[in-house]
Amino acid sequence: MPACYTGHLALKWTDRWTGLDERAKVHARADAAALFESYADRVTLRGAYVTQGFQGHTDLLLWMHGERFEEIQDLQLALRRTTFGRAVDMPQAFAGYWKPFEFSEHPPAFLQGIPPKDYLCFYPFIRTPEYYLLSPDERREVIEEHGEIGHQFVPAILTNGVYAFGLGDFEWLLSFETDDLAVLVDAVRALRASRARLYTKYEWPFIVGRRYGLSDALAVYG
Repeated sequence: MPACYTGHLALKWTDRWTGLDERAKVHARADAAALFESYADRVTLRGAYVTQGFQGHTDLLLWMHGERFEEIQDLQLALRRTTFGRAVDMPQAFAGYWKPFEFSEHPPAFLQGIPPKDYLCFYPFIRTPEYYLLSPDERREVIEEHGEIGHQFVPAILTNGVYAFGLGDFEWLLSFETDDLAVLVDAVRALRASRARLYTKYEWPFIVGRRYGLSDALAVYG
């Protein structure tokens, strides 16, 4: 399987956007959507997720992936130069890289051709130093227990984990996809009872959103 990089880009609408007239907004949204279309052969947009009602620090989360991070970065830089990009803030950005994990070669759902679901729950996290000082056998036991708990919720929840070591402030990026928020609540609550929690140092922000087509997502805030 070829190399795969991911980008999660958080957007926040501003007064610069609300100050535009409706005609300017229509053109700005169309230009932004056309930009993503122009990169479609190099960068796949897994989804555009509207976060209203879940948290206030983000309005929209864009999840993209491709074989070269340069393309993901160039797309984001080009977006900043558009009228739309100049009228929104980009408070958070996360870069990831997928490769087989230490104890599993199972690829994430987005690389298996599985269609996205209605909701995304994304969060980055960091393990404690003690986790990395466990023996390989001990780490395997911790991760296998965690995986067995999570497997109870498959396929209602799709899991997508990627490495983030050295690409930002975090070590791992995790994206849960589901059509049922109640199942997400049950799964995350159950996973809190695994020993892996003892070795979790930091795991926020949680960014949860509802998936829209890109043009609709850009228009939903007016």
